[in-house]
Amino acid sequence: LLYIAGNQIVLLDLKLKYQRYLRSSSGGGIGIITVHPNKTHFAVGEKGWKPNMIIYEYPSLKPYRILRGGTEEAYAFADFNRSGTMIATVGSSPDYMLTVWDWKQEKIILRSKAFSQDVFKVTFSPENEEQLTTSGSGHIKFWKMALTFTGLKLQGALGRFGKTALTDIEGYVELPDGKVLSGSEWGNMLLWEGGLIKVELCRPGRKTCHQGPINQLVLDEGELVTAGSDGYIRVWDFETIDTADIVDDSGLLEIEHMNELLVGKHVNLNCMVKIHEHGEPFWYAQDSKGAIWKLDLSFANVTHDPECLFTFHSGKIEAIAVSPVTYLMATTALDRSVRIYDFAARMQLTEMKFKQGGTALTWAPKVVNPKGGLIAVGFQDGVVRIIELYDPKGLPVVAGRNNTGSAAMRLKQAFKPHTATVTALAYERNGELFATGSKDKTVFFFAVDDKYDPIGFI
Repeated sequence: LLYIAGNQIVLLDLKLKYQRYLRSSSGGGIGIITVHPNKTHFAVGEKGWKPNMIIYEYPSLKPYRILRGGTEEAYAFADFNRSGTMIATVGSSPDYMLTVWDWKQEKIILRSKAFSQDVFKVTFSPENEEQLTTSGSGHIKFWKMALTFTGLKLQGALGRFGKTALTDIEGYVELPDGKVLSGSEWGNMLLWEGGLIKVELCRPGRKTCHQGPINQLVLDEGELVTAGSDGYIRVWDFETIDTADIVDDSGLLEIEHMNELLVGKHVNLNCMVKIHEHGEPFWYAQDSKGAIWKLDLSFANVTHDPECLFTFHSGKIEAIAVSPVTYLMATTALDRSVRIYDFAARMQLTEMKFKQGGTALTWAPKVVNPKGGLIAVGFQDGVVRIIELYDPKGLPVVAGRNNTGSAAMRLKQAFKPHTATVTALAYERNGELFATGSKDKTVFFFAVDDKYDPIGFI
């Protein structure tokens, strides 16, 4: 599996649970990755000023081709055509440029501004490689490579919503006969034909297909699989959808899904891929709340439960600190969690959830806590929490290397010195004072004891 983590691409070997990393060449971060249909190459769209689109060989990971000048600041999406001869890329703001490349020659074949607002996705039609679709903020657009008097041109036609409310379109899929099926913000599916909405699909009783946006639609062996931001995956009969038509003035058609799987209540699946393991199909799904799931969508009698393989912070890590006594580190982020890792064993030991995002973190020095089990964390709302790391089996604290298997956190004290985000935390060298700084332009001082007592502020 390939996925992006900030400035790195992570190459995850699922059998060996082993990770390799590929760094962004510009240092500005990575916007998008896409894999060649033959699995011999993959493309990486960078971020930064005039970023490159780099095509790497797989499995050697050697850079093979560099596509230059496709966008101003970042790539938003990319897709190879089915035969793998071309790649289409779309840029983010300010240019939103759609470019079709002959990637082996590093040449631009065609380009056009895709839209005047964010574009989330571009794909080639699987059946007709001269047709493309783009979608994004308040629009969907259907493109043709057309031969005109002045040569080959990209001609785009905006989808007309008609009586249907305008919506951002995160996910869509091109059907074999040229129709396009898209999601909507409110969770219903829209069937597009000839640039117009033919019919809006919902569930019986006018219930929406999903609660909230549909992030991905996949055609799989005569079935349509939808992944929603509500944590559900639903499977629909493709024939029913392909032949759907309006029955009354509402423009809605009620259809029943064949199967569904609730992955989790607080799960937002934004990307799924199907992989065959020992002849059995499994789906791997990325959860934008910070997880990778392994899913069995066979819906047989012996279906496996959704398995969460890895969890991470969602979004960037705001603060990180290392234990003064052992191989542990603590991190916090705006996803409202504090996590403890054993970096020698390369594993997460424990995490704790809060009501606000964490913004600052420091590990108490040995003079304050000789066993190295005390962490101070500052939050967005001005609260500082003192958290104790301990071993729930009754052992005093995770110290040394002999009992890293289990660790837990408990809240020791919470106080709110600030009215805005906490930005800095520090202990005095002899461990008698503790200071907190914030965006509210104040620094508070506390006497360090079993309880932290305020002394004053500047």
